[in-house]
Amino acid sequence: MEKKKRWPRDEVLYNKVQESEFLNFFDFAKYLGFKVCKTKKMRNMITCLLIWHKFPNLSSRRAKSFLELLKKFKIINVKIPCFKTLCNYREESLLNNILDELIEESSKPLSVIEHDFATDSTGIRTKLFSTWYSLRCKKRIKRRDHLTVHTTVGVKSKIVTALNVEIKKGKDNVIFRDHVDKTFKNFNIHEWSGDGIYWCKDNCTKVAEKGGKPYFNCKKSWNGKQGGHPAWKIMNQKYKDNPEDYGKSYHKRSNVETGNQSKKMLHGDKVYSKLNSARVNEETLRWINHNINVLNRAKCEWNITPKFME
Repeated sequence: MEKKKRWPRDEVLYNKVQESEFLNFFDFAKYLGFKVCKTKKMRNMITCLLIWHKFPNLSSRRAKSFLELLKKFKIINVKIPCFKTLCNYREESLLNNILDELIEESSKPLSVIEHDFATDSTGIRTKLFSTWYSLRCKKRIKRRDHLTVHTTVGVKSKIVTALNVEIKKGKDNVIFRDHVDKTFKNFNIHEWSGDGIYWCKDNCTKVAEKGGKPYFNCKKSWNGKQGGHPAWKIMNQKYKDNPEDYGKSYHKRSNVETGNQSKKMLHGDKVYSKLNSARVNEETLRWINHNINVLNRAKCEWNITPKFME
């Protein structure tokens, strides 16, 4: 059987990024806490939570033990709270505001190289099941609960610039337009791609208003007669007239799939919390750690050192 060819990569650079991951992680986590948190107590808590969720299968009690070990060897210098205190902070819904700031601050340094973006949603498993009855089959069936995570990434580095973790599905286009606004605060937008779920006039108009060009998976139902949204008409006409060139920009969205897979492989594809607020915060912490990994790569590959590290 013929061996499948692997996509070429710079092995020296790849080794350097992998080998420096943990060497730089603790510094990035510490300085991000200094940048966002105003009190020492909150900085300590954020540092502990980030380190805990760096490892997908670590329970709260074992996480406390691991944190104590790091402190003993002077890798971190924070006050280690009780495992129950860690869980209580993670359940706090107001923590989500701080985590949103951490997502923003961890993505800012790559504004110098990121100008094209892509948005997608992915499912995250939980440990809970909802029971429901199938009237047709007259069977009791268990179905696993899922979270829906909407991510917007820069297509070059896979840095997450905006994130929404939702308990239920829906509001895809409202969330998309919110991601455009959040990303525009720190980045210049040239192109924005997404799959067919984001194919609507308001989304095209929002991207165009921020100076970008939308590239969504256009549907055959477009007949060229809908008016009132120039960006919508231009995008669909471009897809119809020259699908090959259009596809080169549209398929940049494949990078968001790569980012989702990378996060799931390194930081886990399920959450363990039972409360909704704790689930959202747990998953958001994992995505912040994904961004920290990207910052480590940026430091090695593009020689980008975040200002909050200086």
